[in-house]
Amino acid sequence: MAKKLVLIFILLIINILGFSQSPISDSTAQQQPKFQPTQPIDSTFVTYNNYQLDSLYLNSNKVIDTLTFHTSDNKVLECEKTIYSTLSNTGLAHKSMRFKHLSQVGFDMTLPAFSAYIQNESKMVSYQSVLPYSEIRYLMTSGDKEQHLNVKFGRQFAPRLFISFAFNTDYSPGVFKNNKSINNYFWINAHYYSKDNRYGVTAYYYRNKLEMGENGGIVNDEDYSSHSESDNSVINTYLNSATNFIVSSGIGFEHFFNLLSQKKTITKKETTPIEIDSIAPFPTDSIPPDSTMFPHLTDSILIDSMFMDNVNGISQDLIQETKERKFTLGRICHSFSYLNNKLYYNESSPSVAFYQPFDTLLNTTKSSDTTLVRAIRNTLKWSSLGYQKYYDDIPFYLYAGVSHGFYRIKHFDYLEDEMVLSRNYNQLSVNGGIIINLFKSTRITGQGELITLGYQIGDFDLKGQWKQFLGTSSKNFGQAVFDIEIKRQSANWFEESYYSNHFRWKNDFRAATYLTFNLKYSYKNYCIGVKQTSISNLIYFGPDARPTQFEDIFSIREAYLSFYQKLWRFEFEGFASLQKSSNEEVMHLPLLNGRLKIGYSQPIFHKVATLYPSITVRYFTKYYADAYMPATRTFYLQNEVQIGNFPFIDLAIAIKVKKAHIHLTYSNMFLLTGNYDSFIAPHYPMRDSRIFIGVNWRLFN
Repeated sequence: MAKKLVLIFILLIINILGFSQSPISDSTAQQQPKFQPTQPIDSTFVTYNNYQLDSLYLNSNKVIDTLTFHTSDNKVLECEKTIYSTLSNTGLAHKSMRFKHLSQVGFDMTLPAFSAYIQNESKMVSYQSVLPYSEIRYLMTSGDKEQHLNVKFGRQFAPRLFISFAFNTDYSPGVFKNNKSINNYFWINAHYYSKDNRYGVTAYYYRNKLEMGENGGIVNDEDYSSHSESDNSVINTYLNSATNFIVSSGIGFEHFFNLLSQKKTITKKETTPIEIDSIAPFPTDSIPPDSTMFPHLTDSILIDSMFMDNVNGISQDLIQETKERKFTLGRICHSFSYLNNKLYYNESSPSVAFYQPFDTLLNTTKSSDTTLVRAIRNTLKWSSLGYQKYYDDIPFYLYAGVSHGFYRIKHFDYLEDEMVLSRNYNQLSVNGGIIINLFKSTRITGQGELITLGYQIGDFDLKGQWKQFLGTSSKNFGQAVFDIEIKRQSANWFEESYYSNHFRWKNDFRAATYLTFNLKYSYKNYCIGVKQTSISNLIYFGPDARPTQFEDIFSIREAYLSFYQKLWRFEFEGFASLQKSSNEEVMHLPLLNGRLKIGYSQPIFHKVATLYPSITVRYFTKYYADAYMPATRTFYLQNEVQIGNFPFIDLAIAIKVKKAHIHLTYSNMFLLTGNYDSFIAPHYPMRDSRIFIGVNWRLFN
């Protein structure tokens, strides 16, 4: 705790130093436009982009959401358009109830069961603010000492130098046995551009540390659903001494160089008439002078030319003019990254009944499974980008590149009591992409990657998109988007070979193929769409919690919608997903899942503050949700327990005073009806009703 307080103190000092710098002394500070809005707005204009340099040139800046309507949405798993199956406490393993296949081709460094809580280079943002921007979020609960702290900061520290960072700590002891979670992360990135914008560089660092108690779920679900025992801490769970410990860190940089300068110099002759008498030192009918008369001119041709021009009353001067290039040769970009995942699973009683249906034990007295995964990646690419920023409307964009990765995996061998099993992989891939804008209404995008040498050779991923804007600039009727993706993906290192005290396997799977079609229509804040994914040779975790393969073709179909609407003082936001698998023996999904939030704003204290009461409802139909295996940190298929058909209702009230938002939330209030069938994963109930108190404070200079 002392280390955390010291870090927070340092962050506050940095904030103070940032605010002490007056923007008047910064020559790059932009004057904010002065205007009188037609109606009150609930936003402060601070923008951000992904940390990648190309993002600053290709994508529109995103504006930080300062709506009080979203103030109470502090839980990470409740901020996306999906519902997650999780483990009775925040910060633990989770899986989306909507079908998603997020992994890309190539070596897999992700940890899917913890993806929402792990920060990496793809989740970092770079705040585009000349003035300092800070945000502090604090959340706590009454009774069990749960606390969450999040600090964000970004500003321009020097001309063309931007630095952003974030710090987060989550502590939740949980109400069930061995259900505690302590999650921390820190990331920082900086980007810099040369004065002529010909060279740019960005660098980053991140570190995640997750500590989780793993109780395996409730032994008897009736102990909770019947509410015969009001103290959840005495309910029997499968595991009492198992823990997962994850450290995921990375460091890297990216830089580019434009092949041509932004401006070019043009030399041309400028002709002006002159008076002959004023420059002729000799009669016009005399012989031209020799070089001794003009010692500074040694070229006789130049002398003759000047002499004849003077004779004719004309003077020619060489003029240099600087113009911006209309066309460039693009830029060369290089990126480097070093990634490190450390995975530890500890169990002082590995021979308990929970593990007996699965694999045999190598060590019956203890488990200290260790897996280390390291990666070094380099990418070199050329792109047609130059100096101009296009913000989603670039007329033409093309890039091509090559990537190389070196990977090392180590497992702990219990027989030798040392780290002796290791595997090394090399991988070379080529990639490219294109964007074409036609007639200011059609946008065609394509990108692809192919592994050409080494590990998983032959895997590829091809994506295409057709975006059609409907109507005109004065009469907008929304846009239609059609996405297509075809992917060939071999088993990753974890599915292919694994070694631990509880599980060991070595598989030779065929590569799986995915074909996805997605058609959606968006108008303002409304979106509706249909999606189909066809899969051949799916690799999944079967009822024995081990990877297996379905050697046939099946598909998942989904219809979905999302919306946001403000009517007078009311606000409505929600999503819904209707999905169906053609083979429910290998893919279990709820038929329907969705969320609806309704809020109302009421000015108080002579409009000095605003009150925002809201209610949020989440619901999904009954289905055989995947079970969770702590020893491998994966979800696997099960056919014994159904969950669902229970409304999860949260009631919140927030108050906005200047830049501060204070909120009070009462969660899972449907339990007040006496219905405790609120399981969010097999043998894991949703957390009991509790009160959350939080504050979000944004600081702008």
